[in-house]
Amino acid sequence: MNRLKHIVILDPIPFAGGSKVSTKHILSQLESQQVRISILTSDPDTWAKTKAYVKPLHMPKPLEKTEQGLSYFARHFLIALQLIWLRLFVGKMDTALAASGPGVDLGLYIARALLGYRIVQMVHGPVARSRTIGRCLLSANEVYYLDSTRDSLNNAISATGSGDDVSAYPQFQTFRNGLPKALWPSRCQYDYAVLFWAASLLKWKGLDTLTKALSHMKPSDRPETHICFIRPKQTNLAVSDAPQSISKVFWHEAPDSLDAIRASSNIFVSTSTKEPFGLSILEAMAAGMCVIIPSDGAYWDTQLSDGENCLKYMPDDAADLARTLAKAQQNMSMLKMLGDEAFQIARQYRAELCFSAVCEALTQQGARGDAALARDEVQG
Repeated sequence: MNRLKHIVILDPIPFAGGSKVSTKHILSQLESQQVRISILTSDPDTWAKTKAYVKPLHMPKPLEKTEQGLSYFARHFLIALQLIWLRLFVGKMDTALAASGPGVDLGLYIARALLGYRIVQMVHGPVARSRTIGRCLLSANEVYYLDSTRDSLNNAISATGSGDDVSAYPQFQTFRNGLPKALWPSRCQYDYAVLFWAASLLKWKGLDTLTKALSHMKPSDRPETHICFIRPKQTNLAVSDAPQSISKVFWHEAPDSLDAIRASSNIFVSTSTKEPFGLSILEAMAAGMCVIIPSDGAYWDTQLSDGENCLKYMPDDAADLARTLAKAQQNMSMLKMLGDEAFQIARQYRAELCFSAVCEALTQQGARGDAALARDEVQG
């Protein structure tokens, strides 16, 4: 009997987010494969319901938030040591899934010198211009990136003096996020207007824009609103306050019943600034919701049309968002029509297609031929 291929995943981010949801969706596509998975993580709760072997990642307090200088490298050398220690208990590692970004996954690259695994790097957001990051990207066996991150990747590899166009390197391939059939969101209700927002409290996610927009509306005109939020941990970035006392607004911190809350709503609002993809937008579309997004040139702004399958407002403009919310809740037939059209688009984002190339790269030594064909089918 052939030995199960062993995939190791590094997850050094201590709170949930879109990249972890995407990674869990990838893992769902591997359940029928002859693989076993080990995860070294700062957030064991996220992986509690998976079939993977989960090992907590330990980090001294002074190193938890370091992002530059000697302490940054010390942090990642410590992560590398824990990967090597993990190897003693779980056995040979064939492939490493670097699921967060090269600046966060550096420990995997350091440990590879001793452990000898292949690295499949996912890029879910822009990366910094850095020789270290550029070298990691160029040394990865496969790099799957959202198209919106291309310019930042070009800048990172140019810092190494090795060119400035990722399209010149065959290991770089674009991908789109997809939703597994088994985890497809429940259909939303169309009885009366209910607003839904879901993201972390990081300032760039724009919760403040939504709360200001709701404050622009009279309480009698304000729709019932459900805000589901994740409170970031160990971050140097600015965060918004939650919960806040606003009439008709209900707050849910990391709820287990996210799907049910979403299904009880029908208007989804994205307030993020230049969202690289917007997995929560896709989930709302898959639930048949009327999605309201900023007209900011981000991914979904280029894919959706105002008044045809979504509603749009001026970015960071709370007054315009308030007007758009009023428009959505006053016409339930329009709301349902927009939700139905969005649902049809969401059906194109099935995990078995969107992640086929990534899964091929994770499970085979040479992941080029069939994976490239699958990628062309998805992107075509």
